[in-house]
Amino acid sequence: MKCFESLNPEQKHAVEFFERNSMVFAGPGTGKTRIITRRVAYMFEAGKLPPAKNILAITFTNKAANEMKARVQEFTTVDKKRIRIGTFHNFCLWVLKSYGDKINMPRDFAFISPTQQQYLVKQLISKYDLMLKPRDFTNKISDIKNSSVDFSEFIAKTNTGLVGFHEATIEYQNRLYENKLIDYDDAILQTATLFKAHPKILYLYHNAFPYVLIDEMQDTNRMQLELIRLLGEGAKHVMAVADDDQSIYGWRGALPTVIQDFINLLAAEPIVLRHNYRSPQMILDLANKLIVNNDGRTEKTLVGRNNEPNDCTKGKRFDTWEEEAEWVTNKIKELHDTEGIEYRQMIILYRNRHSSLKIIDAKLIEKNIPFQHFGKNFSGKEILLSDFIVAAMKLVSDPSNEIILFSLLDMLSKRFEVDDEEALFEYYSKHLDEVSLASLSAMIPNDQIDKFIKALAQFCIDSQETRAFPKLYDDLFKELKVEMTLDKLDDGERIEEKRHLELLKQRVLKSTATSLSQLVAEIELPDDTPHAEARSNRVSVSTFHTAKGLEYKAVFIIALEDHIIPGYRNGIDPEKLQEERRGLYVAMTRSESKLFMTCASMRPKWKEYPEEVIPSRFFAELRKK
Repeated sequence: MKCFESLNPEQKHAVEFFERNSMVFAGPGTGKTRIITRRVAYMFEAGKLPPAKNILAITFTNKAANEMKARVQEFTTVDKKRIRIGTFHNFCLWVLKSYGDKINMPRDFAFISPTQQQYLVKQLISKYDLMLKPRDFTNKISDIKNSSVDFSEFIAKTNTGLVGFHEATIEYQNRLYENKLIDYDDAILQTATLFKAHPKILYLYHNAFPYVLIDEMQDTNRMQLELIRLLGEGAKHVMAVADDDQSIYGWRGALPTVIQDFINLLAAEPIVLRHNYRSPQMILDLANKLIVNNDGRTEKTLVGRNNEPNDCTKGKRFDTWEEEAEWVTNKIKELHDTEGIEYRQMIILYRNRHSSLKIIDAKLIEKNIPFQHFGKNFSGKEILLSDFIVAAMKLVSDPSNEIILFSLLDMLSKRFEVDDEEALFEYYSKHLDEVSLASLSAMIPNDQIDKFIKALAQFCIDSQETRAFPKLYDDLFKELKVEMTLDKLDDGERIEEKRHLELLKQRVLKSTATSLSQLVAEIELPDDTPHAEARSNRVSVSTFHTAKGLEYKAVFIIALEDHIIPGYRNGIDPEKLQEERRGLYVAMTRSESKLFMTCASMRPKWKEYPEEVIPSRFFAELRKK
């Protein structure tokens, strides 16, 4: 069979195992995407998939979903119409748009953005006199949702003893639904709630998808595990792929323990893949020295390719962060000029965006090295220009939505640097009978800001019947004076803003949505793949988390100091310390050939970080024999 070509015995066993549900432990570079796509091909080639039945594959990121779709298309025996591949949120959006009204959810809902959520939460904190910051409130709600199995359990758990929190949470949910909004956690929680409340609807999915594939199981939380359990209890076979050593999303509620929970709940057979096709043995040996210090992990000693003369691992300590940046960028230039390594084959990784790392951008620009950042808000800015376009699109879609309108005014207050004591929505509340698109479009402007708001409000009113989504994007780009704002930014910020604007435009162009409300719901889905296309020949700059699943010939891991990796607070929490170690393990195993790890003795004081710093304690583990 073609699906077995170039598979090793462990991989072949995983592909054709159907005796019971299975859990495939796939370490970095062991071919987990290959396993899933070959298994799909095997079901068609071997005639395992009954007529009129389909395969459901759930991934953790859009990148993984797109990669699977591309690889599946390589097999002519596969009927693409009988495979549904997407993230948890994509799947849940599909379900809720079809059946959400059964649990009183509006079908034309959209996702609330972080800025809109902050606006709403600020109101609730003030109303209920909560001693919480807005981020603490939203994190608390998210944590409770991620640890729940249905909506009723979530509501019960909000009785935390914190005066007013339960009432604020109830109003938070009611205000969301009144304004046809949900948060990201609601998508999964409400889907599980729907399936439990309406078993006949769940049966429709059992009947349609007898085979279920789950990617990156280690990144799931209790709520996602419950959704998998519900789908799996009626399936003929469920296969999950995971690596407990790469569980790095604890801040999203992900737990390495869900792997064993899956094995127990679905009586799954463990299958371990050990052959790494990405890295030389010297890098795997070094990474193993680090990860063996974690407790409760599944033992899997990876076997890599033979070391070659150009492979290397190197650690360096510098007196200052400027010297570190100078050396790293010089080394990148050297590898490009003397060894012919393309810029796209190199990446600079860091734990988080410390303010001193701006010097990396400056040095790359100084040496004419093209580069690109992955992830969002690399500069620490709260709002991107693309966020304004999405917010305005939402307002065109739902013009009477007060949360979207007031939060957009709040966003514009920051953009125009309006005094916080006189934010725009507060100002207009005092000077207009009501704050609405109609009243804003009819007002007599007093200054340039009023003229801008008046014109934008009129545009949103005039554009409500639009069906040409790309034109709407282009018109909003002009209406919001994006080009003028871009001209005022420095080179690094301009590059980053343009990247996000282009990503948004591509999502609009590629969308198959039939309504504007459906389009904005799709756009607001979490997107963990803001990566430039491979043909863009630029050095990548990224966090450990965003680079997960990628591979490069040369990897530079910088700012490896205590208080950064492990973080100041995480270094004293045993569980979080283990996750920090897994994060570094993920970063190290991105390398196909060369691995450079650096730190500095001095770094500018920032937040809780001291000016004088010491090397990360993980260096000591890497030096062990």
